[in-house]
Amino acid sequence: MLMDWPNWLGDLPTWLTTLAIAIAAFQYIGERRRRLAEEDRERKAQATELTAWAVTDVERDPRVYGVVVSNTSGSTFHDIVIDVTMHGERVEHPIEMNVLPPGEYFVMLNPKGSPFAWDFAKHTSEYDGNLRPYTKSDRYRVLGYAFSDNRMQRWTVDERAVLNSL
Repeated sequence: MLMDWPNWLGDLPTWLTTLAIAIAAFQYIGERRRRLAEEDRERKAQATELTAWAVTDVERDPRVYGVVVSNTSGSTFHDIVIDVTMHGERVEHPIEMNVLPPGEYFVMLNPKGSPFAWDFAKHTSEYDGNLRPYTKSDRYRVLGYAFSDNRMQRWTVDERAVLNSL
């Protein structure tokens, strides 16, 4: 039976070895892709836990405006810069924080004429009003933010909440 095997095809053990090598190569490539995807998820894990959105307290007169910044990572973020639009115009000075511990914080927009655009961040539990997020207005929104995670990896988030590493 093997006598009828054409010589140009080689012998059966060579073909089986070649097939085994090809299968191993495909498995290696697949495993490498899986590991890279897992490493990317781990690298982004903390960064995805920082979010920010524009809010107002409609029960206050005059109204209070600001941004809620939420860190649900269990670790700190550093060198945070948040660009914001309020009343349909970009606020000239972004919110800047050197460090943000875990928790949810409110940063109030100071009234015009104040020496600083933004007040100090306070935990939302310390605010005695009712903060509501803006969900249907482009006049009040977070345009994007940049920050460093606890591994000192720098990240940016755009107005659609798309996370990118720098």
